[in-house]
Amino acid sequence: MSAVLKIEGASKSFDAPEGGKIHALRNVSLTIAHNEFLTLLGPSGCGKTTMLRAVSGFEDLDAGEIYIEGVAMGGRPAHKRPVNTVFQRYALFPHLSVARNVSYSLEVAGVDKAEIRKRVGDMLEMVGLGAFGERRIAQLSGGQQQRVALARSLVARPKVLLLDEPLSALDKNLRHKMQEELKGLQHELGITFIFVTHDQEEALVMSDRIAVLEGGKIQQLDAPEALYRYPRNEFVARFIGESNLLPGTIVATDCDTCDVRLSDDTVLAGCRRGDLVEGARVKVLIRPESVIASPDSTTAGQAIRGTISESYFIGTDYQLVVRRDGLPPFRATVRAQTDAARFAEGQPLDLFVPHDAMHLIAAEDAPA
Repeated sequence: MSAVLKIEGASKSFDAPEGGKIHALRNVSLTIAHNEFLTLLGPSGCGKTTMLRAVSGFEDLDAGEIYIEGVAMGGRPAHKRPVNTVFQRYALFPHLSVARNVSYSLEVAGVDKAEIRKRVGDMLEMVGLGAFGERRIAQLSGGQQQRVALARSLVARPKVLLLDEPLSALDKNLRHKMQEELKGLQHELGITFIFVTHDQEEALVMSDRIAVLEGGKIQQLDAPEALYRYPRNEFVARFIGESNLLPGTIVATDCDTCDVRLSDDTVLAGCRRGDLVEGARVKVLIRPESVIASPDSTTAGQAIRGTISESYFIGTDYQLVVRRDGLPPFRATVRAQTDAARFAEGQPLDLFVPHDAMHLIAAEDAPA
């Protein structure tokens, strides 16, 4: 796919109230394809909203350039960029009808009235509000207002739609429904969406790719499954989902695999080593849901033994904390069974970890 948006060497800093500088973006480069749903994900202050504002034209970069379909945007004001933004607060006009809210930008641009009526009608039908054109904004639910904001942004047919946490004010059920609708609408329209959120689950559900930001830098840019299964560093591993990170050292290597000795002297055999070498200090990532409490005889993997210190029944599963000397507490999510006493606090437990569920990350305190 060809690129619709290209960011090259973007840097931006702000004066901190207590003195010094806050570096919101540090030499960030990113290419986004036509019809791609890309999410900028990270904690507060990581730089994701600054990047969105720079693309939209509401923030000037200190260094670097932004290109939309090959055209440099430097110095071009927001209203002359082929992008639109849906904000967390929808900023709809309460004194105008739904249809007038959607048509406003077309009216300002001098589009023919017949064309406006057609495009507004088509867009309201697309977002499921075809019968709501004459209603006032105050007569709509939160989810309906969100759809009006989407229709207003999309009716001008932007090359890129920017969404700054637009679902955060919705309740859980409506939020899930709107996630599905947004993703479907994006593919139907063929417009590139850049979505900002700090909600990991939301990013995993909706995105074609996710850029995880921290400290003004992209820590990892990947498809959701690759990001979850194979994080490149400890920050990404901890930020995306629940994780166990067990400290160890590579003690033997083969062509593609290696053995890792943990801090309690347990040896995990058959780990995929990537480009790590013997003697390297690592963290072994094991996701809580990847462990098996009752393996069958055909499953290849590694046993980790300990004692249950915490046990929580959540319906279909038990969430467990298993402790053993010399290792951090190990979190496991196992399928609930009829023999509930097996997962009671104080019980010994063997947890089985398949080989492909162990992912190695270079320890951050390891020498370069």
